[in-house]
Amino acid sequence: MLRHITRTIVLATLLLVIGADAEAQWQRHYEPMGQLRFRLGIFEPAGGSDGWDSVFEGFTGRPSDLQDFIGGMDYLWRTGRHTSVLFGFSYFSGKTTSAYEDWVADDGSDIRHTTGLEFSDLTAAFVYRFGSTGIRPYAGIGGGFLWWTLTDEGYFIDFGAPDQPVFWAWYGARGNTFEAFGLVGVDFPLSPRWSFFAEGRYRWASDELGDDFSGFGKLDLSGYEISGGFGVNF
Repeated sequence: MLRHITRTIVLATLLLVIGADAEAQWQRHYEPMGQLRFRLGIFEPAGGSDGWDSVFEGFTGRPSDLQDFIGGMDYLWRTGRHTSVLFGFSYFSGKTTSAYEDWVADDGSDIRHTTGLEFSDLTAAFVYRFGSTGIRPYAGIGGGFLWWTLTDEGYFIDFGAPDQPVFWAWYGARGNTFEAFGLVGVDFPLSPRWSFFAEGRYRWASDELGDDFSGFGKLDLSGYEISGGFGVNF
């Protein structure tokens, strides 16, 4: 019995050593452990909240009109043949100009203002990469911390005054909140050192509006991101 147990332990140890050596061989000979990634894409806010309804109520604009470029930088740390951890940073700034739906100036021109949304985030995600060589699809899920700013700047009507004058004003609110996101993508190796990737993300985040927008409700910061970029292996 003791001999059988000893043989089992020795065999299990050998299998672990062989597996660890195979993983080490993969790390040394097939793929670098790190990749620095730069991406540029398009982000469109989902706009599904009472806060957005209040911001655009009575105006021609919509949250989707804030669609604009988003940029980011990520560090991919390969923990195994198929698994990785992704640390990242993103920055977005979008603006749209809208006018009153039912009111115009005395000369018949639109009364317009510009709405802007800006945010940046720091994130971390677990990524699983399919396949072993060549073109590699991947998927992941993660979370992070997001800082946002919402502004309205331009001309408005003072409905509280008897003659309802048009005036210029700037309104703003800012905050920070947690976010969650999922991603899918495909990595196309160009050489042992360089690769190109295409990626889609969806982030979930929301926060209570305050400052000049106090009482407007929650601001939905969720939305789709479609991006592409290149990675440097090292």
